[in-house]
Amino acid sequence: MKEPGGWKTSLFKPDEQAAIHFAEKLTGYPGGVDEHDIDALGKHFDQEQIVELVATIATANLTNRINEGVKTPVDV
Repeated sequence: MKEPGGWKTSLFKPDEQAAIHFAEKLTGYPGGVDEHDIDALGKHFDQEQIVELVATIATANLTNRINEGVKTPVDV
């Protein structure tokens, strides 16, 4: 996000900010995710939604790594 403040602005609702923050942490260093991160998500999402969020983030990361690894051409 190029806007000043990035995603931490009023452009996103608190639940969206929590999801984005978690996605960045899970993407950047999965081993750094701890119970505090899950608890923060729990303020906005139920357990099933958190599992779906983790699965969606992990799938996007896997797809990106495969595509980068084999240099899949991007049609723009």
